[in-house]
Amino acid sequence: MRVLSALLIGILPTLTAFAQYNQKGMVHLAIGGAIGGHGTVLDQRFTIFGLTISNTETDAAATTTVPIELGFALGNKFTLGALIEPGRYVPDTANSDQNNSLAVVAIQPRFYLVNKDRFAWTASAQLGAAALHIQDDTPGEKVDERYSGPAFGLGSGVAFGLGDHVGLEFHVRYFATNLELRAREFNDHSTMDFYKATLHTGGVVAQLSLAFRFGGS
Repeated sequence: MRVLSALLIGILPTLTAFAQYNQKGMVHLAIGGAIGGHGTVLDQRFTIFGLTISNTETDAAATTTVPIELGFALGNKFTLGALIEPGRYVPDTANSDQNNSLAVVAIQPRFYLVNKDRFAWTASAQLGAAALHIQDDTPGEKVDERYSGPAFGLGSGVAFGLGDHVGLEFHVRYFATNLELRAREFNDHSTMDFYKATLHTGGVVAQLSLAFRFGGS
């Protein structure tokens, strides 16, 4: 009996070490790919001889990004982390001369609605900022625009553990931005003296990531 008790004492911590996909004190790291579809509204303001004329244009855009996530479990049901997401932004009206880059940085709280051994169902939010750089090198109509502003997202996802430290995660999130035009050049000349703009975007992003987890109680 003493031998059996000793074996159980030694084995039980190993068996329960990863009894849940997330545990307090655990560190989560994930990297993957994401694709999104967005509706856009561009509010433009032209100032001519002191008179301001407003114009609104609607469009659609696609994004392809590389989400990099880092989180720390403050409890078995909650992690707080960061999202860094660089990628590309392609408006529906874009031509082959456009080369647009997008970057998102956000704080990401995540709640574990279901937290099993090799499966988790989560809900998350993203609170941060986005920067967009639009470059169009069409001859005679060269445009360089830089936007930035707040970004917000709400998402849900599932995680599948492939082992004690590795898993796959799939997330879907609604993501919105409110970006002010910070700089604009047309044929290498600034137009900010008479042109202002705000770009609003909102859409759905689907993300697949390879996830790693370490530590935990």
